This record gives sequence, C-alpha cells and structure tokens, in this order.
Amino acid sequence: MFAQMYLLYFCAHSFFRGISLALKTKSKGKYIITGGPGTGKTSVLKAIQERGYMCHSEFARSVIKEHLEKGLDVFPWNKMRLFSDEVLRRMKELMTNLNDDHICFFDRGACDLIAYMRFAGEPVPEHYLQEIEKMSYAKTVFYLPSWDEIYLTDNERRESIDEAREIGKLLKETYLELGFDVIEVPQLSVAERVDYILSHVE
Repeated sequence: MFAQMYLLYFCAHSFFRGISLALKTKSKGKYIITGGPGTGKTSVLKAIQERGYMCHSEFARSVIKEHLEKGLDVFPWNKMRLFSDEVLRRMKELMTNLNDDHICFFDRGACDLIAYMRFAGEPVPEHYLQEIEKMSYAKTVFYLPSWDEIYLTDNERRESIDEAREIGKLLKETYLELGFDVIEVPQLSVAERVDYILSHVE
C-alpha cells in the first residue's frame, strides 16, 4: 500500500509528501549510521566496534571495490539501478540472518539507496519500498553532516564536495520523510561522536 501511494506522488514529481513509512521496529537495536560521502562514518563505526558492539560495513563500497577488481562495469555513476539492486540484495540477506537480541550498527541502510537514486534522477522501484517496510531497523537514525575539512576522494568515492553535500541533504530528507527520527551527530572527535551516539542508545 505504501509503495503504491509513493508511486502516485513520484509521478507528481514530489517525494513522500505527507507519507510516513510503516516502520517495523521489532528489533529496536538495529541502528543505521548515515550521512553523505566522507563524513567520518567508517571511523565512527570502527570505534563503536572496538567498544564491543556488532557493526556492519557499507555494502556499496564493497560492491564498488569488487566490481573494480573483477572488471564489471556496474557502478553507481553509470548503472545506478543495477548497482542498487545488488546492494539491496546483500542488505536483505544480512537482515534475514541477524540475531534480533543484540544491538548492532549499520554503515548505511536500505533507505540510503532511495536517496542516491533521487540524486541520480532515477525512479525508485516499487519493490524497494516494500523491502524497506519488511526490514526491522530502529526508528532512530544517526546522521553525520557534511564536513569539508575531512572530505577525501578515493577509488570508491568519486563525488565532488558539492555532490557529497547534496547527497547528504537528500539522505537526511529521505529518512525524515520515511518517518525515521534523525539525530544529527556533531562534528567532534571520533571518541566524542561515539559517546554521543551511545548516549542515545544505552
């Protein structure tokens, strides 16, 4: 039902106007950490893991790296839909096999795919929204804002700083429009950012 409603709004060139995702939060401990490229998510996730929490790395970067090594020409900058399909498949597989009893953190969630598709001007497939409805993410999402001073590009991260800012803006908008509670993490040291996040979890 949600997906059908979304498509009607999409056809009217408006995203999620007045629509809130029916979040399934049976496992309240599955926390997403999101933000534009180069905002420090990887460092924060690594530090959280060092404190004894289960953390899951970003699938998109893994897929890009694998495709570069294998010579597969499927990337977010040339075939967004095919690339996103593969990332979503891996996310679904992970979520299916997770233990609901433990708190864990994700470097990006499935909703990030919607934001990136919006950035690329791609239509969002109906089944993406249906799959997100099935995922038991926590309603609270931690958002790391753009931070020009630490932004770096690499083989997997090719966006300009302006593109990274725009992606970050779309990510925050998408999560809010889908009904998540977005907590913005201040630009602090890694340890202080971890303390801030865990203070909203424990």
